[in-house]
Amino acid sequence: MKKIFKNILFIVILAGLLYIPGIILSKNAGIGDVTTKSMQGVHTKLAEEEKETIDTIVVGDSESYTSISPMQLWNEHGFTAYAAGEPGARLSEVKAVLDTAFSTQKPKLVMLETNVLFRPDKEDAGTQGKIAERMCAFFPLFKEHNAWKRAFVTRKDELYKGFAISSKVKPYAGSYDYMSKGSLPSNIEEDNLKIFREIKRMCEENGSTLVLYSSPSPVNYNTQRHNVLKDLADAEGLDYIDLNTKLDELDIDWETDTRDRGDHLNVKGARKTTAFLGKYLEEKYGLPDRRSESCAKEWDDLCHKYMEKLSK
Repeated sequence: MKKIFKNILFIVILAGLLYIPGIILSKNAGIGDVTTKSMQGVHTKLAEEEKETIDTIVVGDSESYTSISPMQLWNEHGFTAYAAGEPGARLSEVKAVLDTAFSTQKPKLVMLETNVLFRPDKEDAGTQGKIAERMCAFFPLFKEHNAWKRAFVTRKDELYKGFAISSKVKPYAGSYDYMSKGSLPSNIEEDNLKIFREIKRMCEENGSTLVLYSSPSPVNYNTQRHNVLKDLADAEGLDYIDLNTKLDELDIDWETDTRDRGDHLNVKGARKTTAFLGKYLEEKYGLPDRRSESCAKEWDDLCHKYMEKLSK
C-alpha cells in the first residue's frame, strides 16, 4: 500500500509540475511581435476582450494577421475587429479559435483568409496525434515550452488587437503577373472541406456571416487557386474577395509593401489592404460605428498608441 501511495503521489506531483508552469507561461504567450505570435496566446488574448464588443473576427494563418489592421478599421470607420490568426494554422485550429471567440463574442462577420484551406490538416491523424492533442490541452507547457523567453524579454513590438506593426522591407523579385504564372497545389483535401463546412455551420449557428478573402501574396496565390476558391464560395453561397485580383486598386508595390519577398505584407501593404476592405465592409455589411459607445475609450487609447508607433 505504501508503494502504491508513493507512486500515486509521484504522479500527482509530476502532473502539478507540468501543469502549473504551463499555465503561468501561457499568460505571457500573447506578448511579442508578429513573428512570435503563439497559438495559445491567440486564445488567451482573445478571451480577455470585453464581452460582446468585437463585430469582426479575422481568422486563418499568418496571411490573415499581417493583412488586416483592426486599429486602422477603428480609426477610419469605428469598426471593432480582432485579428485572431495563428502562425502556420490548420483549419482545425481555426475552428478552435472560433470556439473561443463565440464563447464571449457575437461577431457579425468572420473573415477567413483562404491560404489555410490548402494546408493539410492533421485533426484525424491517428491515435498518436490525438494523444498529443490531449496532452497539449491538459498541459500547456508542451505547447508553450519556449514561452519562458517572452516572460523575461521585453519585445519592441506590441500587438494591436492581434496585429503587429512590421516595417521590414524585403522586395518580391518575381513576375508581377504572378496570378497567371507558376504552379501551386490547388486541391482542397476532403478533410479540410469537412472542417470548413463545420466552421460555416458554427458561424450560422452563432449568427455570423462567413466571408472568404485572399491576402495579396505572390508566394501563395495564382489563378488556379483563385478558381478553386471562387467555385467553393459559389457552391457554399459565400462572398469571396481575392485581393490578388485588385492590385491596381490597392496600389500594391512589391518593392516596398512586403516584408519577406512576397509571402506576407508589411505594415505599408497592410494599410492599403485594410483601407480597401474597410470601405468594402462598410458598403456591403453596414458594420456599426462604435466610437460613441462605452467600449470606445479602451479602443481610442490603444489606437493612440498605434498611431504613435506608426509615426515612428
